[in-house]
Amino acid sequence: MESINIAAIGANGVGKSHFIQRAIGLPKAPGPQPTAARIFIDNVPYAVTLFELDLEYFDVNPERQIQWPRQIGGTMMPAIDGVLLLYDVMNKESIMELPQTLTALVNSSLPTVLVATKCDNPENVRQVNTEALAAACQSCVSDFKTSASKPENSRNALFRLLKVLVMNRQAEASGTRRRAASVAHLDTPHDSTGTRPMSQHSKHSRASSDMSLVRGLPPQSAGDDNQTVSSMLRTPGIRLDRHNTTPSFLDIEESDGESFHYNDDIPILQRNDDISFDRPAKKTGVTFDELVDRLLAPKMSRSDSNFADVFLCLYRKFAAPGELFTAILTRLDQVKEDKSVHYLTKTSSQLRIIEVVAKWVASYPGDFARPTTRKTLEDFIKHLSSEPIFAAAAQQMRRNLEFSVFEDDDTGWAKSDVIEEDSASGASSLGRPDGPRGSDVTESISSLSVEDHNPARRPSATSSLNTDIGTTKVHQFQFHSYEDYEREAATMVPTYTMPLTKFRYHIFMDTSDDDIADEITRIDWVMFSSIRIRDLVRHVSLNAQQREKSRGMKNVNRMVTHFNHIAKWVANMILMRDKAKHRAQMLEKFMSIALKLRQLNNYNGLAAVLAGINGTAIHRLAQTKALVPADVQKRFARLVLLMGTQKSHFAYRLAWENSPLPRIPFMPLHRRDLVSAEEGSMTFIGPEGDRVNWKKFEVLGEVCLPIMKSQGTPYPNLTKHDVARELILDCLMPIDDEDIYQRSVTVESQGAGGYDAGKKKFPWFAKQ
Repeated sequence: MESINIAAIGANGVGKSHFIQRAIGLPKAPGPQPTAARIFIDNVPYAVTLFELDLEYFDVNPERQIQWPRQIGGTMMPAIDGVLLLYDVMNKESIMELPQTLTALVNSSLPTVLVATKCDNPENVRQVNTEALAAACQSCVSDFKTSASKPENSRNALFRLLKVLVMNRQAEASGTRRRAASVAHLDTPHDSTGTRPMSQHSKHSRASSDMSLVRGLPPQSAGDDNQTVSSMLRTPGIRLDRHNTTPSFLDIEESDGESFHYNDDIPILQRNDDISFDRPAKKTGVTFDELVDRLLAPKMSRSDSNFADVFLCLYRKFAAPGELFTAILTRLDQVKEDKSVHYLTKTSSQLRIIEVVAKWVASYPGDFARPTTRKTLEDFIKHLSSEPIFAAAAQQMRRNLEFSVFEDDDTGWAKSDVIEEDSASGASSLGRPDGPRGSDVTESISSLSVEDHNPARRPSATSSLNTDIGTTKVHQFQFHSYEDYEREAATMVPTYTMPLTKFRYHIFMDTSDDDIADEITRIDWVMFSSIRIRDLVRHVSLNAQQREKSRGMKNVNRMVTHFNHIAKWVANMILMRDKAKHRAQMLEKFMSIALKLRQLNNYNGLAAVLAGINGTAIHRLAQTKALVPADVQKRFARLVLLMGTQKSHFAYRLAWENSPLPRIPFMPLHRRDLVSAEEGSMTFIGPEGDRVNWKKFEVLGEVCLPIMKSQGTPYPNLTKHDVARELILDCLMPIDDEDIYQRSVTVESQGAGGYDAGKKKFPWFAKQ
């Protein structure tokens, strides 16, 4: 589908969210993120995205094109195709910025629809005259009056703008693009330059001079110093019609629009006189069968591949492994029974389905821990081995069965196969050769042979499969090394055996910043790699009591504990010495280590070091900070801004998305994102509660996928530094926050010019 990006702009409080809600037909007002919908115009679908922007969020200069913000909601803003310009008829302040805004839009060649909101109020109480304002804004495509009682007006306004944008694109394609305003004023004559004749401007100027746009304000006189909005719109030098056709500078950012995801489940515009659709709005949520069909469908884009990763990771929240395996085998039979498909196409489809099963077994072998599902898988592998073209896939899955630890840690969070039904359930017969399903699978696999048709093609297909399985094997090595990482991470528990002395201080100061940063990163990487992605899902899905019973929680808890240990270790190391100059040297060293961690893309270690330096015990040390060089403090301040909480950690999120591999995420923040996604919406929705709320899992996937990708690329040159490791893990130090703070007060008391010394009881009574 072609994409169309529309900005709904206006002053704060004009009702942009409610306008978008009525225009798209949403059940509630949208949030801060862009709103997307699939809309049919002349029986052609378009992916329409609506951006809600306040006028004060971007720079408006009537002498140049409009300057849109670079990001919105943490995402790069794409090129804008059209504008819905909103104002509030009950607030005269809402139109004060319209003149320069409209002129900047004209300079940018952006079709604009003027929208008056809250028009359900009587005209005698309104503060803005809608007729006069519409007459003054002749460069707009059209104008509409909207209200809560007439939602169709909001839909008509959006549809009018969409029609203009589509007609402009069609005209551009044919090389005869017309002005956007001409669509709304087809009966208005134009001169050869494409602009409205001067007589037309004069006509509307005379029409609007008889009334004030803002009710209660007298018309401007020749001696008035303050202009009314009506006169501002007609001020010489501010032309409201288009006077150049220079493309907008935003055209260079059209690729940014690919970052937005359009989903079929988003409600679309309702049917009315001006808007027609060839199918009704889709139901809320998706069925399990629809998700399985998408899982097994050809991978046409990166999002399709991402879907498979997200589905295999999270499907246990709404389906058991046996249910999924049964659905996959059923579709494999359907491919075999389809006589209308060419044998090469049929073989390709079967290879694709088998590849999904191989990826599932390699990534989550614990799903096959229950006897019934495992027996079905073993029989499936045996049938695959009998056919040479599938032998490589069978060998890979058998190897995973032999060397994987089969323990399904499904405590309370996931759906599982019932053990009691193993001997009697229909699923148990799926993999048995003497059962009806076993014979079907045997026939399905045996029908995959291509030797009677084109034996020369078999090596090519086999080598292609080997290539795919080989790629999975390399990826699987990382997954199979979870146990190795877990064993190594278990040796990284702090021992608290070496006292903090001057000797320890000099050893630490003599150790290079690179060695300490490398060792912090090595420890963080081992702990990060020991966490299975489902451990994070369990961590946010279980309550405190259930987490204690779950074996997989120890890896997540270990990394959380280590984060807190690093923060307290940094504070204790800085407070080790009594003299301020020694503390300043230690503080400066940790600021340099923080910079090294940033260069290594170890955001978790960086945040832990910052937590120690910015904690109360260290933050109050004014004398110590005064001795740190200004350039070091300036570089450190940039790191504080990077990991700051402003705008929901916007700076970190932007850096994380653009950081190359290898990298280690700031785990506490991503865990919080998972908690918000898990608690913010239900798993099952729909009238009968039987449809999967896949939007929830898309949000979970947006958090999990970057973590999965990061775990697949280890640091290549990290080596173990024994001295640095001992300093990090074995120092004997107080771990209670109150004890650390008391140490801070001891080395730099309130009366010694410390942080607390500058506080006065009543600073507002200071002498002038």
